[in-house]
Amino acid sequence: MSDPKQEFWLIIPPCADRDDWVATIKPLAESAGFALVSSTAEASQAASGKALILTPNADEPRQAGAASQNVAVMLSDAGPLLPKIDAASEPAPRHAAVRNASELALRGCTAYPERVFTADALKRGPMEIFPGLKLSGPASVAASDRNRALSEAFSVYAADQSFWGSEIFDINAKVVRHHDGQVVFDLTGRPRILIFGPYIVMPAGRWKAVVRLGFSAPTAKHRYRADWGEQEVYTSYEFHPGRDGLFQLEMEYEWDKPSASEFRLLLLEGAFDGEVTFFGAQITRIG
Repeated sequence: MSDPKQEFWLIIPPCADRDDWVATIKPLAESAGFALVSSTAEASQAASGKALILTPNADEPRQAGAASQNVAVMLSDAGPLLPKIDAASEPAPRHAAVRNASELALRGCTAYPERVFTADALKRGPMEIFPGLKLSGPASVAASDRNRALSEAFSVYAADQSFWGSEIFDINAKVVRHHDGQVVFDLTGRPRILIFGPYIVMPAGRWKAVVRLGFSAPTAKHRYRADWGEQEVYTSYEFHPGRDGLFQLEMEYEWDKPSASEFRLLLLEGAFDGEVTFFGAQITRIG
């Protein structure tokens, strides 16, 4: 008598090394007696036994009525952006990819919080994800600075806090220098948005952004506005540094439902010289 059909779900949100994950998982799953498939339709056509269904979306196992112990969420440390999107000069596709990947990662971590496995944990040694199936993460890949920073930022879902490095934001300046997790840019030009991004989808709740900025003497005399919140709806703060040095801004915003986030720094008047340094933001849930 053949074994009854069983369905197990492996949620892998969009990531740069997804093919490496699949290549690592496939032989391990097959040797443990699991048939690896990429859709519920393929699973329904599979022979009796254990089907391991790959999906990026936690809605699929939830709609199928899967028990939580039969679902696992895998979080890559290679970042969400494919190389072509990461390297593109046009930011819109990158912003869309960050929104999509972060939304799917949020769904997985929210729906199955006790069943989240990180790449770091798996690389320390094989872990039993399902009965009889031990998995390890793929070999490390060379991720870009932006992808590494995005991976760190996505840890906000598991820890309710994370650091958002300057690499995941866009800078509107003619001269931009990235170094050691900070970005220095020339302020010269008309009034404009200087910093914007990263469009990571935030869970519902109240979140605080602590932002560190450095101003040179010429840039300290100008007026600025900082915005933190959803796109088009923000908590805003206008300020005038008045002197050169490092400054810290603390801003709070409450999301009533999950939606994309944005921090912006605006120059409110024209500037002729000077540099601003952006050190990134610490994001923390406070309610």
